[in-house]
Amino acid sequence: MILAAAVTTNLVSLHMTGHGHGPKLAYVVLPTYLVAAWNLGAYHLPTLRSRLASVRSCLASLATAASFSLLAALAFSVIGSFSSRQTAFFLGLTAVGLTVFHWSVAAGLRRREHQTETKVILLGDDSVRSNRQRNVATTINVRARDWRPVEMDPNFLNDLSLAVADADRIVLSFRAFKEQQKWAKLLGELGFETELLEPGLAGLKPLALRYLDSTPTLVVSTGPLTLHKRALKRGFDLMLVLLAAPIIVPLIAVLSVLVRADSPGPAFFVQKRIGTNNRYFNCIKFRTMRVDLTDAAGNHLTERNDPRITRLGHFLRHTSLDELPQLWNVFMGQMSLVGPRPHALGASAEGALYWEVVPDYWHRHSMKPGLTGLAQIRGYRGPTEKKCDIESRVAADIEYIHTWSLWLDVKILFRTLRVLVHSNAF
Repeated sequence: MILAAAVTTNLVSLHMTGHGHGPKLAYVVLPTYLVAAWNLGAYHLPTLRSRLASVRSCLASLATAASFSLLAALAFSVIGSFSSRQTAFFLGLTAVGLTVFHWSVAAGLRRREHQTETKVILLGDDSVRSNRQRNVATTINVRARDWRPVEMDPNFLNDLSLAVADADRIVLSFRAFKEQQKWAKLLGELGFETELLEPGLAGLKPLALRYLDSTPTLVVSTGPLTLHKRALKRGFDLMLVLLAAPIIVPLIAVLSVLVRADSPGPAFFVQKRIGTNNRYFNCIKFRTMRVDLTDAAGNHLTERNDPRITRLGHFLRHTSLDELPQLWNVFMGQMSLVGPRPHALGASAEGALYWEVVPDYWHRHSMKPGLTGLAQIRGYRGPTEKKCDIESRVAADIEYIHTWSLWLDVKILFRTLRVLVHSNAF
Protein backbone atom coordinates (compact mmCIF):
# COMPACT_ATOMS: atom_id res chain seq x y z
CA MET A 1 0.00 0.00 0.00
CA ILE A 2 2.90 2.37 0.70
CA LEU A 3 4.47 1.60 -2.67
CA ALA A 4 1.09 1.97 -4.38
CA ALA A 5 0.60 5.37 -2.73
CA ALA A 6 4.07 6.44 -3.88
CA VAL A 7 3.39 5.36 -7.48
CA THR A 8 -0.03 7.04 -7.47
CA THR A 9 1.47 10.27 -6.10
CA ASN A 10 4.08 10.16 -8.86
CA LEU A 11 1.41 9.70 -11.56
CA VAL A 12 -0.72 12.55 -10.18
CA SER A 13 2.36 14.80 -10.04
CA LEU A 14 3.21 13.86 -13.64
CA HIS A 15 -0.34 14.64 -14.79
CA MET A 16 -0.55 18.00 -12.99
CA THR A 17 2.97 19.40 -13.47
CA GLY A 18 4.39 17.38 -16.29
CA HIS A 19 7.26 16.25 -14.07
CA GLY A 20 7.14 12.75 -12.57
CA HIS A 21 9.02 13.05 -9.30
CA GLY A 22 7.91 10.48 -6.74
CA PRO A 23 7.71 11.41 -3.06
CA LYS A 24 11.25 11.16 -1.69
CA LEU A 25 9.87 10.51 1.78
CA ALA A 26 8.67 7.08 0.65
CA TYR A 27 12.26 5.76 0.60
CA VAL A 28 12.47 6.26 4.37
CA VAL A 29 8.83 5.70 5.32
CA LEU A 30 8.64 2.16 3.93
CA PRO A 31 11.42 0.47 5.96
CA THR A 32 10.67 2.59 9.03
CA TYR A 33 7.00 1.63 8.86
CA LEU A 34 7.84 -2.07 8.75
CA VAL A 35 10.07 -1.79 11.82
CA ALA A 36 7.48 0.26 13.74
CA ALA A 37 4.59 -2.03 12.77
CA TRP A 38 6.54 -5.08 13.88
CA ASN A 39 7.40 -3.56 17.25
CA LEU A 40 3.86 -2.24 17.83
CA GLY A 41 2.38 -5.68 17.17
CA ALA A 42 0.52 -4.71 14.00
CA TYR A 43 1.20 -8.15 12.50
CA HIS A 44 0.26 -10.20 15.56
CA LEU A 45 -2.69 -12.46 14.81
CA PRO A 46 -4.90 -11.18 17.68
CA THR A 47 -4.36 -7.63 16.41
CA LEU A 48 -5.06 -8.56 12.79
CA ARG A 49 -8.33 -10.21 13.82
CA SER A 50 -9.66 -6.98 15.37
CA ARG A 51 -10.68 -4.26 12.92
CA LEU A 52 -10.17 -1.36 15.31
CA ALA A 53 -6.93 -2.70 16.84
CA SER A 54 -5.51 -3.48 13.40
CA VAL A 55 -6.33 -0.06 11.95
CA ARG A 56 -5.14 1.72 15.10
CA SER A 57 -1.80 -0.11 15.11
CA CYS A 58 -1.13 0.50 11.41
CA LEU A 59 -1.92 4.23 11.67
CA ALA A 60 0.25 4.52 14.79
CA SER A 61 3.07 2.82 12.88
CA LEU A 62 2.60 5.19 9.95
CA ALA A 63 2.64 8.22 12.24
CA THR A 64 5.86 6.94 13.85
CA ALA A 65 7.48 6.31 10.47
CA ALA A 66 6.42 9.70 9.07
CA SER A 67 7.65 11.57 12.16
CA PHE A 68 10.99 9.79 12.10
CA SER A 69 11.40 10.41 8.35
CA LEU A 70 10.61 14.14 8.64
CA LEU A 71 12.96 14.53 11.60
CA ALA A 72 15.71 12.72 9.71
CA ALA A 73 15.17 14.97 6.69
CA LEU A 74 15.32 18.02 8.94
CA ALA A 75 18.49 16.77 10.65
CA PHE A 76 20.26 16.24 7.33
CA SER A 77 19.01 19.57 5.96
CA VAL A 78 17.23 17.99 2.98
CA ILE A 79 13.67 18.77 4.02
CA GLY A 80 13.67 21.82 1.78
CA SER A 81 13.81 19.57 -1.28
CA PHE A 82 10.48 17.95 -0.33
CA SER A 83 7.24 19.17 -1.82
CA SER A 84 4.87 19.73 1.09
CA ARG A 85 1.77 19.17 -1.04
CA GLN A 86 3.19 16.01 -2.56
CA THR A 87 4.29 14.69 0.84
CA ALA A 88 0.89 15.42 2.40
CA PHE A 89 -0.91 13.74 -0.51
CA PHE A 90 1.36 10.69 -0.26
CA LEU A 91 0.90 10.30 3.50
CA GLY A 92 -2.86 10.81 3.29
CA LEU A 93 -3.18 8.28 0.49
CA THR A 94 -1.01 5.82 2.43
CA ALA A 95 -3.18 6.22 5.53
CA VAL A 96 -6.36 5.55 3.54
CA GLY A 97 -4.81 2.56 1.78
CA LEU A 98 -3.48 0.99 4.97
CA THR A 99 -6.82 1.53 6.73
CA VAL A 100 -8.78 -0.17 3.95
CA PHE A 101 -6.24 -2.99 3.70
CA HIS A 102 -6.10 -3.76 7.45
CA TRP A 103 -9.88 -3.47 7.80
CA SER A 104 -10.32 -5.96 4.94
CA VAL A 105 -7.76 -8.38 6.38
CA ALA A 106 -9.46 -8.26 9.80
CA ALA A 107 -12.87 -8.89 8.22
CA GLY A 108 -11.49 -11.85 6.26
CA LEU A 109 -9.79 -13.36 9.31
CA ARG A 110 -12.95 -13.04 11.40
CA ARG A 111 -14.89 -14.98 8.75
CA ARG A 112 -12.23 -17.70 8.82
CA GLU A 113 -11.53 -17.58 12.54
CA HIS A 114 -11.62 -21.36 12.88
CA GLN A 115 -8.83 -21.62 10.29
CA THR A 116 -6.55 -19.14 12.05
CA GLU A 117 -6.82 -20.51 15.58
CA THR A 118 -3.69 -22.05 17.04
CA LYS A 119 -3.66 -25.76 16.22
CA VAL A 120 -2.42 -27.85 19.14
CA ILE A 121 -1.55 -31.55 18.78
CA LEU A 122 -1.28 -33.58 21.98
CA LEU A 123 1.01 -36.57 21.48
CA GLY A 124 1.53 -39.19 24.15
CA ASP A 125 0.78 -42.60 25.60
CA ASP A 126 -2.56 -43.78 26.99
CA SER A 127 -2.62 -40.67 29.23
CA VAL A 128 -3.83 -38.57 26.27
CA ARG A 129 -7.28 -40.10 26.73
CA SER A 130 -7.65 -38.29 30.03
CA ASN A 131 -6.65 -35.02 28.35
CA ARG A 132 -9.30 -35.02 25.64
CA GLN A 133 -11.19 -32.28 27.41
CA ARG A 134 -8.29 -29.93 26.77
CA ASN A 135 -8.48 -27.39 23.94
CA VAL A 136 -6.51 -29.37 21.36
CA ALA A 137 -7.12 -30.02 17.68
CA THR A 138 -5.83 -33.60 17.63
CA THR A 139 -4.68 -36.25 20.11
CA ILE A 140 -2.21 -38.89 18.97
CA ASN A 141 -1.82 -42.06 21.04
CA VAL A 142 1.54 -43.58 20.15
CA ARG A 143 0.48 -46.85 21.81
CA ALA A 144 -2.52 -47.19 19.50
CA ARG A 145 -0.31 -46.53 16.47
CA ASP A 146 2.48 -48.75 17.76
CA TRP A 147 5.03 -45.93 17.41
CA ARG A 148 8.39 -45.91 19.18
CA PRO A 149 10.86 -43.00 19.26
CA VAL A 150 13.51 -44.56 17.01
CA GLU A 151 15.40 -42.95 14.15
CA MET A 152 16.18 -46.04 12.11
CA ASP A 153 12.92 -46.25 10.15
CA PRO A 154 12.38 -43.56 7.50
CA ASN A 155 8.80 -44.75 6.93
CA PHE A 156 7.96 -44.15 10.59
CA LEU A 157 9.65 -40.73 10.56
CA ASN A 158 7.63 -39.81 7.46
CA ASP A 159 4.36 -40.88 9.11
CA LEU A 160 5.21 -38.97 12.28
CA SER A 161 6.16 -35.85 10.36
CA LEU A 162 2.95 -35.94 8.32
CA ALA A 163 0.85 -36.44 11.47
CA VAL A 164 2.18 -33.29 13.12
CA ALA A 165 2.93 -31.21 10.02
CA ASP A 166 0.07 -28.70 10.47
CA ALA A 167 0.56 -28.21 14.20
CA ASP A 168 1.33 -24.78 15.64
CA ARG A 169 2.15 -26.43 18.98
CA ILE A 170 3.14 -30.02 19.74
CA VAL A 171 2.59 -30.96 23.37
CA LEU A 172 3.89 -34.23 24.80
CA SER A 173 2.09 -36.10 27.59
CA PHE A 174 3.72 -39.30 28.86
CA ARG A 175 3.58 -41.00 32.25
CA ALA A 176 7.23 -42.05 32.02
CA PHE A 177 9.59 -39.08 31.94
CA LYS A 178 12.35 -41.00 30.11
CA GLU A 179 9.97 -41.86 27.28
CA GLN A 180 8.80 -38.26 27.11
CA GLN A 181 12.43 -37.19 26.94
CA LYS A 182 13.10 -39.53 24.00
CA TRP A 183 10.11 -38.22 22.04
CA ALA A 184 11.12 -34.62 22.73
CA LYS A 185 14.64 -35.34 21.49
CA LEU A 186 13.33 -37.05 18.35
CA LEU A 187 10.87 -34.28 17.44
CA GLY A 188 13.56 -31.68 18.13
CA GLU A 189 15.93 -33.42 15.72
CA LEU A 190 13.16 -33.44 13.11
CA GLY A 191 12.90 -29.65 13.48
CA PHE A 192 9.65 -29.38 15.43
CA GLU A 193 9.08 -27.06 18.38
CA THR A 194 7.92 -29.25 21.25
CA GLU A 195 6.46 -28.66 24.70
CA LEU A 196 6.08 -30.93 27.73
CA LEU A 197 2.79 -31.19 29.60
CA GLU A 198 3.51 -31.34 33.32
CA PRO A 199 0.25 -31.26 35.34
CA GLY A 200 2.28 -31.08 38.56
CA LEU A 201 3.47 -27.61 37.56
CA ALA A 202 -0.04 -26.19 37.10
CA GLY A 203 -0.12 -24.48 40.49
CA LEU A 204 3.44 -23.18 40.23
CA LYS A 205 3.11 -21.21 36.98
CA PRO A 206 6.74 -21.42 35.73
CA LEU A 207 8.11 -18.05 34.63
CA ALA A 208 11.37 -18.95 32.91
CA LEU A 209 13.94 -21.66 32.30
CA ARG A 210 17.45 -21.45 33.72
CA TYR A 211 20.34 -23.85 34.24
CA LEU A 212 22.25 -25.06 37.26
CA ASP A 213 25.44 -26.32 35.64
CA SER A 214 23.95 -28.44 32.84
CA THR A 215 20.67 -29.23 34.63
CA PRO A 216 17.64 -27.11 33.66
CA THR A 217 15.64 -25.41 36.41
CA LEU A 218 12.22 -23.75 36.26
CA VAL A 219 11.79 -20.29 37.75
CA VAL A 220 8.47 -20.39 39.62
CA SER A 221 8.65 -17.06 41.47
CA THR A 222 10.55 -13.79 41.34
CA GLY A 223 10.84 -10.69 43.47
CA PRO A 224 8.51 -7.78 42.71
CA LEU A 225 11.32 -5.56 41.40
CA THR A 226 14.23 -6.31 39.10
CA LEU A 227 17.78 -5.45 40.13
CA HIS A 228 17.63 -2.33 37.95
CA LYS A 229 14.40 -1.13 39.62
CA ARG A 230 15.72 -1.88 43.10
CA ALA A 231 18.85 0.14 42.34
CA LEU A 232 16.72 3.00 40.99
CA LYS A 233 14.51 3.04 44.09
CA ARG A 234 17.52 2.84 46.42
CA GLY A 235 19.30 5.67 44.62
CA PHE A 236 16.16 7.82 44.82
CA ASP A 237 15.91 7.18 48.59
CA LEU A 238 19.56 8.03 49.25
CA MET A 239 19.43 11.18 47.13
CA LEU A 240 16.42 12.59 49.01
CA VAL A 241 17.76 11.59 52.44
CA LEU A 242 21.13 13.23 51.78
CA LEU A 243 19.49 16.37 50.36
CA ALA A 244 17.23 16.65 53.41
CA ALA A 245 19.98 15.85 55.94
CA PRO A 246 21.08 19.49 56.58
CA ILE A 247 17.52 20.27 57.72
CA ILE A 248 16.48 16.95 59.24
CA VAL A 249 19.58 16.26 61.38
CA PRO A 250 19.36 19.54 63.41
CA LEU A 251 15.58 19.04 63.77
CA ILE A 252 16.11 15.51 65.13
CA ALA A 253 18.74 16.83 67.55
CA VAL A 254 16.38 19.51 68.89
CA LEU A 255 13.47 17.09 69.22
CA SER A 256 15.72 14.57 71.00
CA VAL A 257 16.52 17.16 73.67
CA LEU A 258 12.83 18.06 74.02
CA VAL A 259 11.78 14.41 74.39
CA ARG A 260 14.29 13.83 77.19
CA ALA A 261 13.24 17.08 78.89
CA ASP A 262 9.53 16.22 78.64
CA SER A 263 9.76 12.87 80.50
CA PRO A 264 12.49 10.66 81.99
CA GLY A 265 14.02 8.12 79.63
CA PRO A 266 15.81 7.84 76.27
CA ALA A 267 14.94 10.06 73.34
CA PHE A 268 14.47 7.16 70.95
CA PHE A 269 12.25 4.08 71.03
CA VAL A 270 13.60 1.01 69.23
CA GLN A 271 11.17 -1.78 68.38
CA LYS A 272 11.61 -5.06 66.51
CA ARG A 273 9.44 -5.02 63.40
CA ILE A 274 8.94 -7.13 60.28
CA GLY A 275 10.99 -5.95 57.30
CA THR A 276 11.98 -7.10 53.82
CA ASN A 277 11.34 -10.80 53.11
CA ASN A 278 9.95 -11.08 56.65
CA ARG A 279 13.35 -10.41 58.29
CA TYR A 280 13.28 -8.56 61.58
CA PHE A 281 14.91 -5.14 61.92
CA ASN A 282 15.08 -2.51 64.65
CA CYS A 283 12.71 0.33 63.76
CA ILE A 284 13.66 3.68 65.35
CA LYS A 285 11.13 6.30 66.47
CA PHE A 286 11.04 9.15 68.92
CA ARG A 287 9.82 7.91 72.29
CA THR A 288 6.27 9.17 72.77
CA MET A 289 5.25 7.05 75.77
CA ARG A 290 6.27 6.92 79.40
CA VAL A 291 9.15 4.48 79.85
CA ASP A 292 7.33 2.38 82.46
CA LEU A 293 4.30 1.94 80.17
CA THR A 294 6.13 1.28 76.89
CA ASP A 295 4.76 -1.68 74.91
CA ALA A 296 7.81 -3.23 73.25
CA ALA A 297 5.93 -5.94 71.34
CA GLY A 298 3.10 -3.67 70.20
CA ASN A 299 0.42 -5.91 71.71
CA HIS A 300 -1.61 -2.90 72.84
CA LEU A 301 -2.11 -0.44 69.99
CA THR A 302 -2.48 3.23 70.86
CA GLU A 303 -5.93 4.66 71.47
CA ARG A 304 -7.37 8.14 71.34
CA ASN A 305 -6.38 10.01 74.55
CA ASP A 306 -4.06 7.11 75.45
CA PRO A 307 -2.77 7.73 79.04
CA ARG A 308 0.60 6.14 78.15
CA ILE A 309 1.50 8.96 75.75
CA THR A 310 3.49 11.95 77.03
CA ARG A 311 2.56 15.59 76.44
CA LEU A 312 5.16 16.03 73.71
CA GLY A 313 4.32 12.57 72.44
CA HIS A 314 0.81 13.71 71.51
CA PHE A 315 2.26 16.48 69.37
CA LEU A 316 4.87 14.22 67.74
CA ARG A 317 2.31 11.56 66.86
CA HIS A 318 -0.30 14.03 65.63
CA THR A 319 2.24 15.64 63.28
CA SER A 320 3.97 12.32 62.37
CA LEU A 321 7.29 13.80 63.53
CA ASP A 322 7.83 10.71 65.71
CA GLU A 323 8.71 8.84 62.49
CA LEU A 324 11.65 11.12 61.54
CA PRO A 325 14.39 8.90 63.08
CA GLN A 326 13.38 6.18 60.62
CA LEU A 327 15.32 8.13 58.02
CA TRP A 328 18.33 6.39 59.59
CA ASN A 329 16.66 3.06 58.76
CA VAL A 330 16.24 4.34 55.21
CA PHE A 331 19.90 5.41 55.03
CA MET A 332 21.00 1.97 56.28
CA GLY A 333 18.88 0.22 53.64
CA GLN A 334 16.44 -1.39 56.09
CA MET A 335 13.56 0.79 54.92
CA SER A 336 12.55 2.90 51.94
CA LEU A 337 10.90 6.31 51.84
CA VAL A 338 7.83 4.70 50.29
CA GLY A 339 6.58 1.20 50.94
CA PRO A 340 4.29 -0.84 53.21
CA ARG A 341 4.47 0.44 56.79
CA PRO A 342 6.33 -1.97 59.12
CA HIS A 343 4.12 -3.52 61.77
CA ALA A 344 4.91 -4.60 65.31
CA LEU A 345 4.91 -8.35 65.96
CA GLY A 346 2.01 -8.19 68.38
CA ALA A 347 -0.28 -5.94 66.30
CA SER A 348 -3.81 -7.32 66.05
CA ALA A 349 -7.32 -6.60 64.81
CA GLU A 350 -10.36 -7.82 66.74
CA GLY A 351 -8.11 -9.99 68.88
CA ALA A 352 -6.42 -11.77 65.96
CA LEU A 353 -2.87 -11.18 64.72
CA TYR A 354 -2.63 -9.50 61.35
CA TRP A 355 -1.44 -12.62 59.51
CA GLU A 356 -4.34 -14.56 60.99
CA VAL A 357 -6.79 -12.03 59.57
CA VAL A 358 -5.36 -11.59 56.05
CA PRO A 359 -4.06 -14.70 54.22
CA ASP A 360 -1.89 -12.58 51.86
CA TYR A 361 -0.36 -10.62 54.73
CA TRP A 362 3.21 -11.95 54.27
CA HIS A 363 3.25 -10.88 50.62
CA ARG A 364 3.40 -7.23 51.70
CA HIS A 365 6.93 -7.84 52.98
CA SER A 366 8.33 -8.67 49.54
CA MET A 367 9.40 -5.01 49.34
CA LYS A 368 11.16 -2.81 51.87
CA PRO A 369 8.88 -1.19 54.44
CA GLY A 370 8.45 2.54 54.05
CA LEU A 371 8.07 5.76 55.98
CA THR A 372 4.85 6.29 54.07
CA GLY A 373 2.85 4.32 51.57
CA LEU A 374 -0.24 4.01 49.44
CA ALA A 375 -2.31 2.94 52.45
CA GLN A 376 -1.29 6.04 54.43
CA ILE A 377 -2.25 8.57 51.74
CA ARG A 378 -5.63 6.84 51.43
CA GLY A 379 -6.29 7.51 55.09
CA TYR A 380 -5.69 4.02 56.46
CA ARG A 381 -4.00 5.12 59.67
CA GLY A 382 -4.49 4.70 63.37
CA PRO A 383 -5.60 1.65 65.35
CA THR A 384 -6.96 -1.45 63.62
CA GLU A 385 -10.11 -1.90 65.67
CA LYS A 386 -11.86 -3.97 62.99
CA LYS A 387 -10.58 -6.64 60.65
CA CYS A 388 -11.50 -4.50 57.64
CA ASP A 389 -8.97 -1.89 58.84
CA ILE A 390 -6.00 -4.19 58.29
CA GLU A 391 -7.56 -5.78 55.19
CA SER A 392 -7.76 -2.36 53.52
CA ARG A 393 -4.14 -1.59 54.40
CA VAL A 394 -2.79 -4.90 53.14
CA ALA A 395 -4.82 -4.56 49.90
CA ALA A 396 -3.30 -1.10 49.32
CA ASP A 397 0.21 -2.41 50.11
CA ILE A 398 -0.11 -5.28 47.64
CA GLU A 399 -1.51 -2.92 45.00
CA TYR A 400 1.55 -0.70 45.50
CA ILE A 401 3.91 -3.68 45.13
CA HIS A 402 2.27 -4.80 41.88
CA THR A 403 2.12 -1.32 40.33
CA TRP A 404 5.39 0.18 41.55
CA SER A 405 7.10 2.89 39.57
CA LEU A 406 9.39 5.74 40.53
CA TRP A 407 6.68 8.18 39.52
CA LEU A 408 4.27 6.47 41.94
CA ASP A 409 6.81 7.00 44.75
CA VAL A 410 7.05 10.69 43.87
CA LYS A 411 3.25 11.08 43.89
CA ILE A 412 2.93 9.30 47.24
CA LEU A 413 5.61 11.49 48.81
CA PHE A 414 3.89 14.69 47.66
CA ARG A 415 0.47 13.47 48.79
CA THR A 416 1.95 12.46 52.15
CA LEU A 417 2.59 16.14 52.87
CA ARG A 418 -1.18 16.63 52.89
CA VAL A 419 -1.81 13.88 55.47
CA LEU A 420 1.11 14.42 57.88
CA VAL A 421 -1.42 15.88 60.31
CA HIS A 422 -4.25 13.33 60.48
CA SER A 423 -7.16 12.80 62.82
CA ASN A 424 -6.18 9.13 63.23
CA ALA A 425 -2.54 9.95 64.08
CA PHE A 426 -2.47 9.48 67.85
